[in-house]
Amino acid sequence: MNKKKVGLFFGTFDPIHNGHLNIAKYIIEENFTQEVWLVVTPENPIKLKNNISNFHHRYNMVDIATKKYANIIPSDLELNLKKPNYTIDTLEYVSNKMTNVEFSLIIGEDNYKIFDTWKDYKKILSNYKIYIYPRKGTLKESPHIINDNAMYIGGPRIDLSSTNIRNIVSKKSDPKDLISLEVMKYINNHKLYQ
Repeated sequence: MNKKKVGLFFGTFDPIHNGHLNIAKYIIEENFTQEVWLVVTPENPIKLKNNISNFHHRYNMVDIATKKYANIIPSDLELNLKKPNYTIDTLEYVSNKMTNVEFSLIIGEDNYKIFDTWKDYKKILSNYKIYIYPRKGTLKESPHIINDNAMYIGGPRIDLSSTNIRNIVSKKSDPKDLISLEVMKYINNHKLYQ
């Protein structure tokens, strides 16, 4: 029996923007995976948690942004795992829990450049496929296989960041075309980033 292929795309998603969705759509359209789960991280061991929005707001925004996509799914799977959340622990947890699914990891090129600082990174590399998407200012040709399990997938470059969007909103501007209308409504209703 063929296992279902699911790509895990971890992020703080504060807020989720069209760049995130475009990567997820590209991965599915190119048949790298059948589903992409947007895993909202409660806290990133590298990012300081004092300046990220409440987990439930971030999860709700991902939920709203993915409503119209059958195979892009919001996930809170790290919420109840022990902190800090290390990717290897989460990967092993879901792999043991859902043995009928083949999980892979979706990360930005900026993260891949520091991948050797991640906990048990060699174990991740030997047990999971890693799809690396290009970030602004990188010149990698795509797709580009690094080894058996890691490859640059090319696809849409993410030139926007959640930080830009928070700045636009805090200046009372409208980041139209960068995030969905529904997410913008949620941000306004809950007075986020103001």
